[in-house]
Amino acid sequence: MILKSQAERLLKNDTFVEVFDIIRNEQVKKFLISGKSDTEAREDAHAITRALNEFEHILKRAIADEAIKEKRIN
Repeated sequence: MILKSQAERLLKNDTFVEVFDIIRNEQVKKFLISGKSDTEAREDAHAITRALNEFEHILKRAIADEAIKEKRIN
């Protein structure tokens, strides 16, 4: 299980965020420049983008879940 502090550290890390953005932008470019018949390139770009979104969602959920637990305790 990912701790809130770990997730926050990653999401506040400039290098981590920059790499995430670079990968996302590269996948959008691949999608936009793909030809009409280049279904595989679009599917790959979509899959990678979905994986990045899920990764980010897991980190944000770890922060939110722990914040909710902390509020319940207090």
